[in-house]
Amino acid sequence: MAVDVKWFSKHDFSRYSGKYVAIIDKRVVSSGKNAKKVWENAKKKFPEETPAIAKISKKETYVLFVEIRVS
Repeated sequence: MAVDVKWFSKHDFSRYSGKYVAIIDKRVVSSGKNAKKVWENAKKKFPEETPAIAKISKKETYVLFVEIRVS
């Protein structure tokens, strides 16, 4: 689950304003208002991958990456 910070900071996420997004391989694979549902939808589509989840702000964007390892 490596997210390219440079890509993330330059990508236009305006269509996801106020929503959560699941990112795999520099692609938004799921989005919505509920983080858990966004995660579950991404895992259903890509069960072998670990998506990065981000909340897209309606105003300024702050980038905080937290890596969670699930065993």
